[in-house]
Amino acid sequence: MKVLYAIQSTGNGHISRAKELIPFMSRRFQFDVIISGPKPKLDLGYPIKKNLKGLTLFYNNRGGIDWIKSLFKNNLLLFFRDIINLRVKDYDLVINDFEPISAWSCKLKRVPCFGISNQLSLLKKGIPKPKKKFKSTIRFLKFFAPVKIGYGLHYQKFSKKIYHPIIRSKVKKLITSEGKGIVVYLPAYNEKSILKITNKLPHRQWHIFSQNISHKKAIGSSHLYPIHEDVFLELLSGADGVIASAGFTTTAESLFLNKPLLVIPMEGHIEQIYNAVSLDSIGVKVLERFSLKQLDEIKSWLNYPKRIKINFENDSGKLIDQIAIDFIKMKLDQDLITKTI
Repeated sequence: MKVLYAIQSTGNGHISRAKELIPFMSRRFQFDVIISGPKPKLDLGYPIKKNLKGLTLFYNNRGGIDWIKSLFKNNLLLFFRDIINLRVKDYDLVINDFEPISAWSCKLKRVPCFGISNQLSLLKKGIPKPKKKFKSTIRFLKFFAPVKIGYGLHYQKFSKKIYHPIIRSKVKKLITSEGKGIVVYLPAYNEKSILKITNKLPHRQWHIFSQNISHKKAIGSSHLYPIHEDVFLELLSGADGVIASAGFTTTAESLFLNKPLLVIPMEGHIEQIYNAVSLDSIGVKVLERFSLKQLDEIKSWLNYPKRIKINFENDSGKLIDQIAIDFIKMKLDQDLITKTI
């Protein structure tokens, strides 16, 4: 059975998840890997057959998506050309982590495509939903990377085909402690916006990670770092708390390590808005923005940190096994229909 594993490389969560799933896939399938989007900051640890440009979201300095920049910075002609040229028919199955080129190529060429992502969990019944209705945006998520069977990843198992977060082995092996300060990862905010807050709270040690930083530097009690997996995990393991966007991987790993968590979802980012509602429902502190207007609430969170205990099951092997089972069932059903006809 030959499989293509297609991964969205925007952010670090998809690559982090893939690193954990690849060893389990190696036991079941012969497979190639492609990614689409910006060059990943993390090393996948597996040969990448093709790196497609894909679609990338760009952010403004106010914690939200810059839709105008996202529209004009993406090469839509190349995107459609890649859909047509991608050789998905060379494979029996495409396993897709919210990657649009392979998903649409499969749909056009009638190749089975199964999806794994947090985004797919938002389409399932029972997921906590924001008060504001996002029906059109939810439909867009389904349209963005269409799949035949979807396996959602979420903090809680609200329905069938929802699995717990895929926690990296490196994270599972961490020995946690306290006293190293607060880890901050807010990719939609620039360093100046973050420093406006942290400089008001100099009695804390702040460890701020940003894709815009090329080397480590310190400004008072605020330490700024480029994205580096090992440095991030070392500081995360000893953190007194974590301030992050509502991206699935960072929030899930912080909960796994039982770290106090303050979440600021990216403005206009539907997945993060839904994640924030789910996190709020289990007691995580959620703010709409990270700004001086929220300084009192940030101080309150620092003074009265809350730890949320969740026991995530190790679903990596179960998930890959279920994909193999569902593919076999699908092929048997197709053979039965063919024989009947």
